[in-house]
Amino acid sequence: MSEPLKSVTSISLKPMEVFILGKVDARRKFDANWYTRIITPAPDAYSRPSAVEIRSKQKLGEVGEEIRVQAKLGGYTRKPYKSVDKDSGEIAMITPVDLTLEAIE
Repeated sequence: MSEPLKSVTSISLKPMEVFILGKVDARRKFDANWYTRIITPAPDAYSRPSAVEIRSKQKLGEVGEEIRVQAKLGGYTRKPYKSVDKDSGEIAMITPVDLTLEAIE
């Protein structure tokens, strides 16, 4: 389980690290890893909350529990594909990028 942090200002982040605060919405185990979906607070009353999924070796918390987690940001590119602009007919190659988050344990 992630350790509670004293305050957001006392966190020391290195490049490619992020701090996430939110409520555990769901979790699942696949092979030796846990995948925890966290819903973050909305920035204001008129915005939607964000959802992120963090991979970890241990459980980060129970569903419904509010947690704070430091994670390493990663990612990978997928297979490129062609896209045609409907207005101009211009063809562009699009390469999707998927971001990953891995808990720092």
